[in-house]
Amino acid sequence: MTSTLPGRPGPRLQSIWEALGGAEREAFERHLLQDTAAEDLVWILERHGHHVSASTIRTYRRRLRQEDSPRD
Repeated sequence: MTSTLPGRPGPRLQSIWEALGGAEREAFERHLLQDTAAEDLVWILERHGHHVSASTIRTYRRRLRQEDSPRD
């Protein structure tokens, strides 16, 4: 687990990250950075009082992919 989210998360994702404890951060990071559907992650987070849109998650993931891809 990292101490910060990679890339440049927006304020909503950053505030969720900062509100979570160690084990919760690990689970959040795993789901956020892997293949959990954005809609499923939104549902899980909302059950625990954290509100974020699926489009915010998808945008964050897209930016990470763009940052990782080599530029010609």
